[in-house]
Amino acid sequence: MKKLLKKLILPALLLAGAIGLFATSPVFAEGENCVETSLFGTYCDDGTGSGIFFILEIILTVLTFGVGIAGTIGIVIAGIQYASARDNEQTIAKAKMRIFQIVIGMIIWATLYIALRWLLPNFGSSN
Repeated sequence: MKKLLKKLILPALLLAGAIGLFATSPVFAEGENCVETSLFGTYCDDGTGSGIFFILEIILTVLTFGVGIAGTIGIVIAGIQYASARDNEQTIAKAKMRIFQIVIGMIIWATLYIALRWLLPNFGSSN
């Protein structure tokens, strides 16, 4: 039963939750194509192709939250590993290396985020 839960039921529930979180429904205003999302509000396309920037903004927002959550969880786990290591120098070295790698990953993500904002000038201002 545990294998079934891990392999089928839990991923199906996570997928259903993600679909419900980003579910869209069309909203028709005066001559405009609008989409109402449950998480990001209503977006109306003005015909200039700004819809792609809206989609990229959603993807970047989700990835930013995901990286932040993963980094926080990783730092907490490495901190617990470091605190419980006592006199075991090998475990202390592993915990320090994990914290170092997480910090480097966060710096890389911040650099990529800034580069995207700089390369795409209309990014984030389409709504």
